[in-house]
Amino acid sequence: MKNFQNWWLKVCCFLTGYDFYILSNCSEISVRKVRKYTAALLIVVTVWAFVGYCFCHTYMKLDVPGSIFGALTAVLMIIQIEKQVLLSDKANKWLKLTRIGLALLMAIIGSLVIDQIIFKDDIEKAKLKSNQKQVEDLLPGKTKQISDQIAQLNTSIAIKESERKEIVDDFNKHPTISSVETSTSNVPITKFTTDTATKTTTSKTAMERSTSKTIKMIANPKINQLPAIDAQLSTLNSLKTQKDMLLLSVKADLEKEVNNKIGFLDELGIMFSILKESTIAAGVYFIWLAFLLLLELLILIGKANDSESDYDKTVQKQMAIHFRKIELL
Repeated sequence: MKNFQNWWLKVCCFLTGYDFYILSNCSEISVRKVRKYTAALLIVVTVWAFVGYCFCHTYMKLDVPGSIFGALTAVLMIIQIEKQVLLSDKANKWLKLTRIGLALLMAIIGSLVIDQIIFKDDIEKAKLKSNQKQVEDLLPGKTKQISDQIAQLNTSIAIKESERKEIVDDFNKHPTISSVETSTSNVPITKFTTDTATKTTTSKTAMERSTSKTIKMIANPKINQLPAIDAQLSTLNSLKTQKDMLLLSVKADLEKEVNNKIGFLDELGIMFSILKESTIAAGVYFIWLAFLLLLELLILIGKANDSESDYDKTVQKQMAIHFRKIELL
């Protein structure tokens, strides 16, 4: 039991900043005072660990390890702030005023976070109305953008279908067309000449170019354009189907997007509107504010009303001895 008391006293000294070896030689009054300060400190630390965890998990979107780290950070800050009061001289009025100001600000912040947890269901109801209004405001712009894209696709599809129809109609009217093929060849031609004087005939052969034309019936070549047009139509219809599906789901997607982007300030505004509309909610908020404010000032009030203990006198005596040594040197 004695070992446990010593262990716990060391923890109390570590949290409050008191010296264990000096305190162990002091009276029970000084030991009880340190334990009292530690109890008050643990109460404040527990509340702020809860506030820090909820804030990090809910509004900073951190996972469990990150939220625990945030809670530990809040605990460390509170311990260091309270040590400014515990280890200070009672006559330090500016420090007391600063601690009162910090206590008020911290109480406001803590009560806001805690009340948003308490009023969670009421905030969710008000959030649904607020989100629905945002969706209604954003929906026309979103649907107009998609509708314009669908209209452009419909225009492109109509143009391609018109081109296809013209080709098909032309092919039905003229399934075949005449094609003229021209060929050129060299043909030997013999020419005879007669000499009137001698009555002799001579021949001379020369190559002359001869052109021949052949008319053939072939399939209308415009039909070869249909596969490319059909592929383009298939792509355009696929895009149009995607845009139609997107248009049908745009409201659900918009609601999901709006719901996922609700932050601390949004919920804070909703909560203030609830406090304005409900006297009971405002009363609960101010009760939590007063509770947290008194918790924050618990150590300061206890420190201000405590009389000087033998631990304080021992510390002051050590300081006087050190001053005397300095003077002698």
